[in-house]
Amino acid sequence: MLRRFVIHPTAAHLLMVIMLVAGLLSLSRLNTQFFPDFGIDIVTVSVAWSGASAEDMETNVVKALESEVRFLDGVSKVTSSAREGWAAVYVEYNSDADMQVALGAVESAVSQITTLPKGAERPVISQIVRYDTISRLVLYGPFSEIALKRFAKDIRD
Repeated sequence: MLRRFVIHPTAAHLLMVIMLVAGLLSLSRLNTQFFPDFGIDIVTVSVAWSGASAEDMETNVVKALESEVRFLDGVSKVTSSAREGWAAVYVEYNSDADMQVALGAVESAVSQITTLPKGAERPVISQIVRYDTISRLVLYGPFSEIALKRFAKDIRD
């Protein structure tokens, strides 16, 4: 095989160019592979209503919330949970949705609901944020603790 590349140097150059182009194309995907996006595109609306049964929560709270948020732009799925004195509606968005806009849209839709029971508390709207440890760094060496902390801070920043 080496003999062919010596006899035909153009083939060797072409192979090298192909490898360089493939390397440059894969370089743009490097960040995605080593630092994946852990974003969760879910907005939660929860309501507390002291003394209400799970059935009352579903009938009077969950159905009202679901009907308002189900058809918002970018919503892919709506799920809910009701138990005694508490209910939550989980609004899942498409992965390309701007979650700040989505949060505002849910807040606007929920604020328009006038049929919530008088004893129910105001709906609490929040975006689910997930924090996972992606990596851990351990520093060790013949340095003082202060110096190691400084090194760790420099690496973090």
